[in-house]
Amino acid sequence: MSGKTVVELDIFSGRPNPTWTLPDAEATAFRERLDALAGTASGQVANNLGYRGFVVRTGDEVVTVQRGLVRRADGGTTTYGTDPNRDLEQWLLDSGKSSLDPDLVTTVEHELGG
Repeated sequence: MSGKTVVELDIFSGRPNPTWTLPDAEATAFRERLDALAGTASGQVANNLGYRGFVVRTGDEVVTVQRGLVRRADGGTTTYGTDPNRDLEQWLLDSGKSSLDPDLVTTVEHELGG
C-alpha cells in the first residue's frame, strides 16, 4: 500500500458512506494487522442492507473487512484472509470514532458484539 489510506464505513444505501483518512502511523499499523491475518482459499462478501463492514482503499488496492472475512483486491489479484474475532473490524471502527456520528458507532459496536 502506498499513498493515502482511506477507510469507508459501508453502512448506507442511497447516500454516501462516511469516510476518513488514516494518518501514516495508523496506515502502517493497519498494514501490519492485515499482513498478520491467516489466509483462506476464498470467501463471500455480503451485500445486504445496513452494516456491511469497512472498505479500505490505498492506491490500486481495495480491502473489504466484514464479518470475520477480509478480501484484498489489487489489480487482477484477489486474496482472502480471516479475522475470526473481528479484531481488524473493531480496530477500523476505533480509528474513525472521532469522525463518526455516535449513533453509527453504537450500531456498528452492536453488530460487532460489543
